[in-house]
Amino acid sequence: MGFSLRDGISFCRVGDRTIFLDILADRYFCLSQAAERSFMDLVESGAQQEDEHLRGLVARGLLIPSSSSAAPHPGGPVRVPQASMLDLSLPPPGFTGTISALSCLAAARLRLKMAGFGRTLSWLSARKARLPRSRAIPDGQADRIAAGFASAARFSSQFDNCLAHSIAMASHMIAKGLLPQVVLGVQLGPFSAHCWVQYGDRLVNDRFDMVRTFTPILVI
Repeated sequence: MGFSLRDGISFCRVGDRTIFLDILADRYFCLSQAAERSFMDLVESGAQQEDEHLRGLVARGLLIPSSSSAAPHPGGPVRVPQASMLDLSLPPPGFTGTISALSCLAAARLRLKMAGFGRTLSWLSARKARLPRSRAIPDGQADRIAAGFASAARFSSQFDNCLAHSIAMASHMIAKGLLPQVVLGVQLGPFSAHCWVQYGDRLVNDRFDMVRTFTPILVI
């Protein structure tokens, strides 16, 4: 018998600590040192030896018994960003691009308020999954969307709510046939969480200096 993470749980390693995200409860947390050692033994060696700490994690709903011998794995993967669209020459957004971005942002904030964090991310993931793998994307589509949101940020700063801004942008990109990645990252010393959008190896709504100190914990 093995163990797997319960749906909605992801984790990453930051320095010598393991950080967990529970999107259903909308919280980040760590384990006790003893429980963390047992969990990391499970991750790193694939050891399926049940002990009191693993039993405790099952009782808490963090782990579930599994017939698979595969060990839990950290959140991701995501390509290391090589450039940011915000540092490139974006096309003029125009009035329509700015208004579309502001409308998407308002809709994302409302969805987060009404549906919550976990259900919103599940909704976004399901929309991505429905996109056909082979599709024709007009040249410059991602650049035009980035320009619209950069213009909208003058009226509604992304730094006030990076999650809503990233969900709004990703939702708009999906609607245009693109496959963005929403990346949630964490850092310690002190603890902080951040969210951004990538398209391939390009950051869409953030800059490299801002995201480089964050370790991805979940990629949608």
